[in-house]
Amino acid sequence: MEKKQYEKNIILICFILVKFLIQYSLISPEYELQRDEFLHIDQANHLALGYFSVPPVTSWISYIIKLLGNTVFWIKFFPTLFGALTILLVWKTIEELKGNLFALILGASCVTFSVLFRLNTLFQPNSLDVLCWTSLFYFIIKYLNSNQTKWIYLIAFTFAIGFLNKYNIIFLVLGIIPSLLLTAERKIFRNKNLYFGIGLAFIIISPNIIWQFNNHFPVVHHLHELSETQLVNVDRWSFIRSQFLFFPGTLIVVFFGLFALLKQQKFKKYRLFFWAFFIIISIFLFLKAKDYYAIGVYPIYFAFGSVYISTLLENEIGKILKPIFILLVVVCFIPIYRVAFPNKVRSTLSIIPINTENLEC
Repeated sequence: MEKKQYEKNIILICFILVKFLIQYSLISPEYELQRDEFLHIDQANHLALGYFSVPPVTSWISYIIKLLGNTVFWIKFFPTLFGALTILLVWKTIEELKGNLFALILGASCVTFSVLFRLNTLFQPNSLDVLCWTSLFYFIIKYLNSNQTKWIYLIAFTFAIGFLNKYNIIFLVLGIIPSLLLTAERKIFRNKNLYFGIGLAFIIISPNIIWQFNNHFPVVHHLHELSETQLVNVDRWSFIRSQFLFFPGTLIVVFFGLFALLKQQKFKKYRLFFWAFFIIISIFLFLKAKDYYAIGVYPIYFAFGSVYISTLLENEIGKILKPIFILLVVVCFIPIYRVAFPNKVRSTLSIIPINTENLEC
């Protein structure tokens, strides 16, 4: 058993190393930072409890980057780290679901070779947002399996950090609440620790709420402006089409996961995740949200799908199909690697500090 766990740990480490190695090869240093990255980096020079368009967590990370020298290496390190931690969480979720080695490799591959490579190239709140979504889902699974109170407080803490990073995590909660009501897990609303957890989350996010109040809720103005100038041009069919383009070759794993959540007795206790997926996507469609807002939904469903697929392939033909599934994930990523990244010119990553002292946020 110890030998098997050692082998699993080695494979997990390899996935994380691949993540870092490929991530740093995706952007040639001839390209400057993306314009939003300059804004977020400059927030280190203007620390506050809130900003016009974003909460404060990104500014805290920017300040750490500033202390480390403000180099491109560190600017790109943190989104890559958040992407690697997302892989780790999906791996741990599959272990929690009693998935075998194939399920672990398939799930990690689905997360690794996906749109997250694109997302994790940019220093923006989005990478941490996906990590927070995945963490919150993971802690819910841990609670469902153990009924231990500590997971409720970790859920609350994760929501609070996610809220202070990007308000987008509110849509996750809007999907989870009705999903709980639709399943037997609605009993959690009788647990007093849930309300203590809500209180903890409110205490953590309250400085930003107070800042919003004192500044006449600029986020409301920002959302109104966003709705009138950008979201009004969002096409709902384009949103749906983008979900397939984000995960070519791997979205089928999500579909297997959703089927298992609805039909398989083994996954009955997790059925709220079935309803949560469709409620969250429906909310985004109704609000005409940008397509990448929904990326945080998917990693946890790769875990469910991988575990279910692994149970279907426990036969002779499965020995043939298993490597095909893994190969499909990698092969479908190759065209994205070739066309979606500014990676044609190779050279050493820049270590020249970025001067943001004179930038205006």
